[in-house]
Amino acid sequence: MMSSWLEKRKAWSLLPVVALLTGTRTIIDTGSRMIYPLLPVFARGVQVEVSAIVSIMTLMQLLGLVAPFIGRIAEQRGRKFTVLLGLLLYVAGMVSVFILPDFTGLAIALLLGALGRTALGPALQAYIGDRVPYHRRGLYLGFVELAWSGAFLFGVPAMTWLIVSYNWQAPFLALAILGAVSFVTIWLRVERDAPAVHHVAFLPALRAAINSPMALAGLCLGFSISAANQLVSVVFGTWIEASFGIQLAALAVAAAVIGMSELAGEGIVTFFADRFGKRRLVLVGVSGNILACLILPLTGVDVNLALVGLFFFYLTFELSVVATIPLATELSPDARALYLTALMTAVTLGRALLTPVAPALFASGLLANCLVAAGLDLVAIFVVKRYVTVK
Repeated sequence: MMSSWLEKRKAWSLLPVVALLTGTRTIIDTGSRMIYPLLPVFARGVQVEVSAIVSIMTLMQLLGLVAPFIGRIAEQRGRKFTVLLGLLLYVAGMVSVFILPDFTGLAIALLLGALGRTALGPALQAYIGDRVPYHRRGLYLGFVELAWSGAFLFGVPAMTWLIVSYNWQAPFLALAILGAVSFVTIWLRVERDAPAVHHVAFLPALRAAINSPMALAGLCLGFSISAANQLVSVVFGTWIEASFGIQLAALAVAAAVIGMSELAGEGIVTFFADRFGKRRLVLVGVSGNILACLILPLTGVDVNLALVGLFFFYLTFELSVVATIPLATELSPDARALYLTALMTAVTLGRALLTPVAPALFASGLLANCLVAAGLDLVAIFVVKRYVTVK
């Protein structure tokens, strides 16, 4: 009874730190998410074609493949050190557009920003995973993941206002200042963690982190659900235009719908994952996504139905992916930070490998994309039910 009380007290004392880390993640995620809707604005600002920035965005995705190397830093130097390193890279990136106010500066900003996010995200999750008992991690990690939708719903409009009021560089200045404030605050207020020093070469350490059926199942889960999501995400705008004509208003509403569905999915994980069970919630989310894949092609007869279908699709995906995070913190607990970066790499590969497949499938209609996505979801369900024993 006493140990349970002490456990709860320790977890509650972490809430201010979790709030600080959530605010930091919102800043980082805003820098990532603003690029997509504001892409033409930034292209005009540096006087290049949109395709030039798209090529940089592709490199940003591929930076996720170096995540395990950064995860090794978190294991050897500590989670707090790696979070601060990520913020330092991020701030340096944001400042670069003032040193070089051209395409080169913007490219450096996007790439360093992406690298900073790659360093910060898994280290932050591992920090919380180290300090919060597993039966409460859904609440704490779900709360942190609210930053992703918060960046889209609040951060991006704020950055848009800065551009309208000042210029295309203004958001980068604001994010650099906020990032620097977060760096100082985390440095002063977040408790330093003792690094889990392993005097083992990188590849043997990585092999040990993923060398179990359950750990490999987690990687397969991350790959499958991200690949399934990408098959629809790449083409849904084209599908809306093809079904209902070129309606910018419909695309804008679709973006808002996706933001709200992400927020709803993160909220469900935050409040129900610990009671319902992380593994069970993952299975519910992925099963729901299969249903959404089968329904979505049928909604192309009415724009309102299509928006409802997209909401359900992204709700179930976000539910799946956010519930996977607290579950993954216990799939390889002896190398938590390294494993979480390996999971990020699996998710990145899922997106990168299926991105060129999506348009090819769409040539046969949205149903083709959705059926393959449903198949990938079935793979995810199989590996979780067969190999993941953590609840």
